[in-house]
Amino acid sequence: MKRRDFLKVVGASILSLSFIGVGALPTSASATTPALEEALRKHLGVGLSAIKETNQITIKAPTIAESGANVPIEVSSTIPIDKVEALYIFVDQNPNPFVAQVEMSPLNGEVYFATRIRMGNTSPVRAILKLKDGSLLMAHKEVKVTVGGCG
Repeated sequence: MKRRDFLKVVGASILSLSFIGVGALPTSASATTPALEEALRKHLGVGLSAIKETNQITIKAPTIAESGANVPIEVSSTIPIDKVEALYIFVDQNPNPFVAQVEMSPLNGEVYFATRIRMGNTSPVRAILKLKDGSLLMAHKEVKVTVGGCG
């Protein structure tokens, strides 16, 4: 086999494999799983469509996580702490999407929380603030996981 023919075969193989993997990834952050909807209803009493997206919440997380077993995230907000009741964190594609619930008080000084989470697959990480008036605000960030960490 000539070098040129070999490169054609390898190139065609890589191209066909890349198309096979495209369907496995979530197409957008709004594509939800039944497990996510169930977790939102259990912990917040509403579905994803009832939560308003905002740019007042910032999620700091790696764009690509080498291992899903230990993904660092930070959530902060410009919303005054005296208006915030709790912070909820969800990971859409985890077997159990609910990750954390953090109660906030004015003694916190500001809306800020940092932790490390486990992620099974590439997925949006969602931070949802429950305000004292009962409204819910959300931000999300897609984190690509190269090796899953949820066993």
